[in-house]
Amino acid sequence: MNKTTIEYCDYSWNPLTGCTKRCSYCYANRLAQGWLRNIYSANPAVAPGCDPSDPFSPRYWYSRLSQPGTVKRPSKIFTVDMGDLFDPAVPQAWIYAVLDHVLRFYWHTFIFLTKQPQRAAAFTFPPNAWAGVTVNNAYQESAITALRLKEVNATVRFFSIEPLLGSIPILPAWVNWVIVGAMTGSAKTVLEHAEQYPGTQPMKHNGKWTLQPHPDWVNTLLDEAARHGIKVFLKDNLDWSLRRTEWPRGIKP
Repeated sequence: MNKTTIEYCDYSWNPLTGCTKRCSYCYANRLAQGWLRNIYSANPAVAPGCDPSDPFSPRYWYSRLSQPGTVKRPSKIFTVDMGDLFDPAVPQAWIYAVLDHVLRFYWHTFIFLTKQPQRAAAFTFPPNAWAGVTVNNAYQESAITALRLKEVNATVRFFSIEPLLGSIPILPAWVNWVIVGAMTGSAKTVLEHAEQYPGTQPMKHNGKWTLQPHPDWVNTLLDEAARHGIKVFLKDNLDWSLRRTEWPRGIKP
């Protein structure tokens, strides 16, 4: 478990790594194929049916399960930021083991982010868990997946809209929290994606290459969130003059 630069968390915890859904902008896959390749490839606990030679195939790290217990101060812990716990290839036993340890370390808040809310809905989340789904393209392309989050029984349900790559004109009223951010990466990656997503703007922000969403898309989201009373967290990688780092209602930072 490591201290993290993710603004809304204190630590990241990866008792599982990897994912079978290969998004072109995925930083976790880039790292797995890069300097983490040898570390990941050395772990033989690969999900059944997945390629063991691929470092980003879902892998189980049993020895990491107890790590949150070493931190005594209540903290927000991003759980599996280097993969997707609810990937279809991940065995149920691995998921149950992680959720059991979340409940065991009750003084922490564990933040889950998935692209598979339909599978996450089949599990019971402990009261100290938040569940979110990634939404990053035009609303019409991601609405069906995003709305399955409603079926997930978690204390906080949120949308992570990072990177924002298109207009999302509607937010459901039952969402507690929305995180909004830009895409970051190498100049080559950012410029390639700028060609794929009209309306985005490649630029250097805070010393890093980013692909910024059209300002109208951000304003639309902010207006829609205000209409439903949804709290908004704008990440530092977003080039926006007014910082907003709100938390779900009733939750202290």
